[in-house]
Amino acid sequence: MIDPPKIAVIYRDRSPEVSAADHHKTPCSIETFEESAVLAGSVSPRPHYLAVLFPEEGVRENHFRLSSLFPGAEIVGYGSSEASAGAPIRRDAGVLSVNLPMPGFLFEYLIQELSNSRLCRRDISSARQRADEIKDLFHAFAGSIAYCSDPVDRKLGMSLLVNRILSQVQAEECVLYLPGEETCVLQRSYSTGRFREIDLFEQQGNTELVTEVFERGKPYASNDCRYESTIPFSRESVRVKSILCYPLLHKGEKLGVIEFLNKVDGVFTTEDRTKIELLLNPLAIAIRNANMFENAERLTITDDLTKLYNYRYLMKYLESDVKRCLRYKKKVSLLFIDVDGFKRINDTFGHLAGSRALAEIGQVFKRIVRETDVVGRYGGDEFVIVLPETPLNGAMVIAERIRKKVEECEFVAQDLSIRLTVSLGVANCPKHTLTAEGLIKKADAAMYRAKELSRNSIKVAV
Repeated sequence: MIDPPKIAVIYRDRSPEVSAADHHKTPCSIETFEESAVLAGSVSPRPHYLAVLFPEEGVRENHFRLSSLFPGAEIVGYGSSEASAGAPIRRDAGVLSVNLPMPGFLFEYLIQELSNSRLCRRDISSARQRADEIKDLFHAFAGSIAYCSDPVDRKLGMSLLVNRILSQVQAEECVLYLPGEETCVLQRSYSTGRFREIDLFEQQGNTELVTEVFERGKPYASNDCRYESTIPFSRESVRVKSILCYPLLHKGEKLGVIEFLNKVDGVFTTEDRTKIELLLNPLAIAIRNANMFENAERLTITDDLTKLYNYRYLMKYLESDVKRCLRYKKKVSLLFIDVDGFKRINDTFGHLAGSRALAEIGQVFKRIVRETDVVGRYGGDEFVIVLPETPLNGAMVIAERIRKKVEECEFVAQDLSIRLTVSLGVANCPKHTLTAEGLIKKADAAMYRAKELSRNSIKVAV
């Protein structure tokens, strides 16, 4: 049962009659307060009142105090029907006034209008709050998009965008799929990493769903997936209860897909979809602009032979990451890699075969490291890998994976399989140095020690 609205009547000498005696049923709950007690501060704040009736001659003077004491209530001045010649209900300079007592039908009308007015105020307040939230969101979104125009910060910018959208929708995971540079096949480009079983889920059917959304250009939504699969040789299982999946389009151009998995504490609502749809176009524009920047800058930051980053970009990125590392007290590690005996490959099989081997070995590096790591060709047969927010022991693990993988790989030259090995030097900021140039020098020196001692090995900077 819904409680009737409450009206506070503040009086001086005696409580006034609010509704005429012929009105036998009052459409609200009326409570009275003495004016002197209210103005003296003896009455505690009273929320949830529809209106406050106060003597008309003092209502403007005490409007602020009454609004504080009865938050959300309409402040209404009242006078005597006998003493006032004005209309029974009137509004003067924004202040509502009435004559008491009121006929029953007129009092019912007043209560209904006050209730409607309160609903309108709440709607307006909610709309303003939502508008402010959207404004703040777009400001933050614009800041994240700004990162996407800089090749050094593009990965950070896209990650910020994904996390910004996820904060609005409150899902367990948000994944951004973009076409690959060479194959145009959709690849998971950015995610928060909170949904640990995303790899298995993709293998078990999610890839087909994402591809269909991309090709058809139509969203997919389900709050009743009931998808569950046990991870082999593990007690854990993958559970997907709800999915929202949207294509990213700009003027008919298909740019990618964004997917949300498992709404936190509930199901995806119409409001969730509205929030996402508001951000789809800005996100699509950000991706398209990023693609345009990448295409234009690829010639200046990419090594033609290996398709890895070149020396110029490596140094710019490394300097930026070292500064970020020192500012936020993080760690960054660097691997300096040299291909053992590479001159022998060139002399035996020719420079064309050697160039092909360098390109292949560069792709081996890329497949091993994380999305956030930066792989580049330093020069000749030397490579550098920057590992952001990675301690020395973590860098050593990655270095060993690289050394072992290269040792196991077969590289083709003149229809012959050849084996290669690499020597690696590892340095860390702030452990070994506090500058980008220092990291290069320290890791380079460690790499030369590895080559001199045994090759196919790893040494740490000193």
